[in-house]
Amino acid sequence: MQTAEVQTRDESLIWRTARIPVKHWGQSIKDLTEMHPDVRQTVERFVATWTQRYIPQDATMTQLPEDRSLVGKGLLLFGNAGTGKTTTASAVLTTIRRSYGGVVFFVPFADYVQALIDHRNWRDLYQATGDELARERFIQLQKMLDKVLTCPIVVLDDMGKEHHTSSGFAADVFDALIRGRHRNARPTILTSNNKPGDWDKTYNMSMQSFLTEACEVVAMTGRDHRRAA
Repeated sequence: MQTAEVQTRDESLIWRTARIPVKHWGQSIKDLTEMHPDVRQTVERFVATWTQRYIPQDATMTQLPEDRSLVGKGLLLFGNAGTGKTTTASAVLTTIRRSYGGVVFFVPFADYVQALIDHRNWRDLYQATGDELARERFIQLQKMLDKVLTCPIVVLDDMGKEHHTSSGFAADVFDALIRGRHRNARPTILTSNNKPGDWDKTYNMSMQSFLTEACEVVAMTGRDHRRAA
C-alpha cells in the first residue's frame, strides 16, 4: 500500500505537469469555502455533467449524450482582480482530474501566444542552421502546443492581458483555438477581467457571439481577496 507521502509526491507531479500554479496544487472545489453559492452551483454542475461536455475522439454514436447542448461547452469566469477566477479555474481542473482522470492543463493565454511565436522562431533557426538546441526547444514547445489543442480540458488564464498588435495575431490565435476545441468537444475554461460585452474591443464581434455557445458565463463578484490578505 502506498504511504501518504508517496501519494502526495505522485499527485504533485500531476499538478506540476498540468502547469497549475503551485499555490493551487491539490485544491478542489470543496476546498474553496468562500466561493459564492451561485458560482459553486455552476462549477459543481460543470463537473457533474462532464461526460456530456467532453466526448473522446474514439467515441461511437451510441456514446453521445441524447441532449447535445453541453457538448464542448466550457466556462468563462470574469470579474475584477482578486475575485478568485484563477483559484476557481484551478479547482475545477483538480476536481475533473480526481473525478474522471485524463489530462488537464493550465496556461496563461499570453504564454500560449508567446509559445507560438517562439516555436516558429526555433523552427526557422533549426532549419537554417541545424542547431540541436533549436531543435530541442522546437520539440518542447510543439508538445506544449499540442497539449493545449488536444487535451480534454484546458484553462486559458488572464484572457485580454496578452500583447496585441496591429496584425491581430493574438485575436486570430484565440479564435482558431477556442473554435477548434469546441468543435472537437474539448471544453475550455477562460478567465478574464473583461466583461463579456467588451470582448469585441479586444477580439472581434463574431467571437463575442460565439463565446455564449462555447462557454457558460460566470460573474465572479465580491471583494479583492488579495488586498484583504
